Amino acid sequence: MTRARRLLALLLAAALAGGAGCRGGGLDSADPERRAAAVRAVAARGRDADLPLLLVAARDGSPAVRRAAAAAFAARGGPSAADALGKLLADPDAGVVALAAGGLAAMPGLPRAKEALLAAYADASPPGRGAIAEALQSHGTSLREAVELEARILWDRNVTALASGTPQERAGAAEELGASGRNEAVTRLLPLVDPRRNPDHALAAAAARGLGEAGDWGARPHLEALLADGDAALAEAAAGALGRLGDPTAADALAAAGADASGRIAGAAEQALAALPQAPEVGLALCELAVRTMDPAVAARAAAQARLREAECPERPLLARLGKPGAEAALAALGELGLQGAAADSAAQRIVPLLDKGPDPLVRVAAARALGRLRTAVPVSALQQRAGTLASRLGAARSRWIPGRLPATSAAGFGGDPRARLAAVLARAGPLEAAPGVPPGVPFVGGASGSEAIELGAVAAAIGHQRAPGAESLLLGLAHDPAPEIRAGAVEGLALLGGDPALAAVAEALGDEADPVRDAAAEGLAGLGPRGVPALARAVERSAGVGASWRVTLARALGEGGGEDAVPALTSLLDGPSGPAAAAALGKIGAPAAVGPLVAWLGNPSATGRVEAIEALAQLAARESAPAITAQLTSDRPEIRGAAARALGRLRWEAASGRLEALRSDYCGRVRRAAVEALAKLPTGAPRPHP
Repeated sequence: MTRARRLLALLLAAALAGGAGCRGGGLDSADPERRAAAVRAVAARGRDADLPLLLVAARDGSPAVRRAAAAAFAARGGPSAADALGKLLADPDAGVVALAAGGLAAMPGLPRAKEALLAAYADASPPGRGAIAEALQSHGTSLREAVELEARILWDRNVTALASGTPQERAGAAEELGASGRNEAVTRLLPLVDPRRNPDHALAAAAARGLGEAGDWGARPHLEALLADGDAALAEAAAGALGRLGDPTAADALAAAGADASGRIAGAAEQALAALPQAPEVGLALCELAVRTMDPAVAARAAAQARLREAECPERPLLARLGKPGAEAALAALGELGLQGAAADSAAQRIVPLLDKGPDPLVRVAAARALGRLRTAVPVSALQQRAGTLASRLGAARSRWIPGRLPATSAAGFGGDPRARLAAVLARAGPLEAAPGVPPGVPFVGGASGSEAIELGAVAAAIGHQRAPGAESLLLGLAHDPAPEIRAGAVEGLALLGGDPALAAVAEALGDEADPVRDAAAEGLAGLGPRGVPALARAVERSAGVGASWRVTLARALGEGGGEDAVPALTSLLDGPSGPAAAAALGKIGAPAAVGPLVAWLGNPSATGRVEAIEALAQLAARESAPAITAQLTSDRPEIRGAAARALGRLRWEAASGRLEALRSDYCGRVRRAAVEALAKLPTGAPRPHP
């Protein structure tokens, strides 16, 4: 028996001893429903002497019992009931909170009822915050009062934590203070990003992130100084903060930091540049990063972003790096510049020799991929010749060994563990040539160079990109190669060819056991538009046990493929980790049929991807979704409140003006700005001053 139930039994016994004339009726029962029924029976008597019983019931371990207690206090009314209901506003059960808020809403003449509602808003659950907002409206009280009180509470908490909290609490408080967007927050955080004044690098990184959220461009020089501090974590945090800050004049510093570094710092610099608004200096900085970085992935992304911004990156500095250190990164960038005509021809002629004479396999792979993306016919014969050479080498190597994969189940005479099965196979295979470097007696299967398989996969993909003569028959054969690297490249190339046999092979690859092959198939089908949707939808039906990352990949591919036929499959992907990607994809395809599933998903208490769902509904211009979006303005997550405010402004939903006015006092600076911008778009015009 729990402590609450024991106390209920004792109180009941005391009531009986005092001549209450009522039997226990299940208050001490092990069944929550019987206890809840007993609480309702006690409440029906309406006696002041039963108040202790109800107070204990309000602390019961069962939500059903606590709901019964909340309903009882709501029916009783008065100051003592208001106090009890105020405590129940912090209950973890949404039903209890709704009953408590409703009870307090029915006490408009009681000041302590309003005070309880205001005080509980900051720490309530998302459903509780919505219920409290409705209750305050019944009191004739603006939600703005609760929002302002919450802002004061959060500010005081974070100031205290920054001054005297644990190291982890101080770091969290620094970020939260920055999110407030207040000038005072910037003043408190600037000393913390000075390494001479703050030796705690974790706190300095958190303060940098906070300054990025604060939105004060005056912090830019301080963040730029951290880029060159030498500490990777600090530089990464500073780069991310500069991206969030949104000042285009930070572009040069980000490009320099990314070009002189590798790994995480270069990646962070590229992401920050991509996040900056459209400006000529940002495009030039992306070009500089693409030309100078030694990281192939960063070079490719930077070049692609520069092309999207219509910045003309020079190819000559990249071509000059071929045959030198950094050639792989230069080739990755060249493949993303979108070169055409004479420029593409000239670049291809410089790259072709690297197909078989590159200094290492990675450079040869990068050369093949770059040639595939150049809009020129120059490399076609060279790619075909290289494919033949690699296929011959792999065939010769494999001929000395057992082709294919070992059986998963034992045939007659092949029982035992995998090593025993392999020994049986070897015994029946005849004399085999020993593999160099393999000790005698050690089984070995394969015999093919891994780097050559990767290279042939890249060449196969490039042949597909170039739509070379005879490409389909070549790639259809390679799509069933034992090496997943080769299969992935062949599938990528087949998707670009687009014929019916190629499409069938790509669709089949969605069931491949290797992640790279499945990913190549999904990306390829996405590029085929509505033609690829049926196969992707069938893959969704089979994806339950494959893994969360695969379902995310399918959601993104369906979003790229588009078409109303993708809506059912994407709707099924809303549940779980794939929810955000699925919601974003539903918005991207722009089908009116996506509105209903997205609105229903917003009403799900366990929904993930709320921001993406709200943004998708705004993209769809679905005014019928405005009430569901308005309900998200009281979310406990600022990113959701901000997304909801932006969406309602885009939908010009006047009915949300009251709650949008309240968010002008929000703790989070980005939410305040979103609310002001939304109000300015409503039919009534610009936001009004606070009364």
